[in-house]
Amino acid sequence: MKIHVLQCGCIRVDPTVPFGKRFDLIEAAKQLTAADKNRITLPVFTYLIEHPKGLILVDTGWCREISPRGVYDPRAAAAVLPAQMAALFHPFVPKGMAIHEQLADLGIQPEDLDYVLLTHLDVDHVAGLRHVNKAKHIVLPEYEYYWSCRTVYKTRQPQDLWIQYPMERPFYRGSPLGPNHWVIDLFGDESIQLVNVPGHTEGQAAIIIQNGGRFVLLAADAAFSPRNWQESIVPGFGFARDFQRKSLRWIAGMAADPNCAAVLCSHDPDVKPGIIEF
Repeated sequence: MKIHVLQCGCIRVDPTVPFGKRFDLIEAAKQLTAADKNRITLPVFTYLIEHPKGLILVDTGWCREISPRGVYDPRAAAAVLPAQMAALFHPFVPKGMAIHEQLADLGIQPEDLDYVLLTHLDVDHVAGLRHVNKAKHIVLPEYEYYWSCRTVYKTRQPQDLWIQYPMERPFYRGSPLGPNHWVIDLFGDESIQLVNVPGHTEGQAAIIIQNGGRFVLLAADAAFSPRNWQESIVPGFGFARDFQRKSLRWIAGMAADPNCAAVLCSHDPDVKPGIIEF
């Protein structure tokens, strides 16, 4: 099994986002107006899995239109995102980093993708969907879709970035695996499993890629770096802190498993683009 770790842009956010206090309305207001000099840069990762049953892309990163010149462009970002989301994230995508550009470098066209798996519907995970919407299957857990359309996430996850694309929305099923014991087994052989890791959003999925007894865990935004589970620091950006803690405890247990080849977080600055083979 081969996993390409692809960085598809960056966010510049307040330092409390990965390791801070609860993200409430007061914190949101502070972060929307935070000066750029007071922000930190975090990567936005996606993952391309070369699996015996096809090419699988996990998340899509930012789209090129959000950063036409490869730098933060407030006007361009606000043309794609709600203004408050652009102000919150200060997104940018260096040249060559958008997902379709990186796939092209690998000799892959969007229609060559067998699956696009969306861990959740936050803007930095789905904005690039416009570049890969010709994939054979786009998969999103039904539970994530349900809450996004009905709650506070409706503002946080603007529908015009994703709702027009045809998606398969399987339900989680009961399983011994995961903090919530909910799993989607993509192929029915446990080689690719979407595991519910609630807290950042209710329906968020981590992805377990398993081969020959070894596995890699893609933790999505349940953690921003190993520091979160090693020091039991709940990320600031989330809306259900008890569930966030529960998900972190589960990730810590998975990371300690001797069969774990790697745990990767979507915004870990210590992770570098590359290839994992196992």
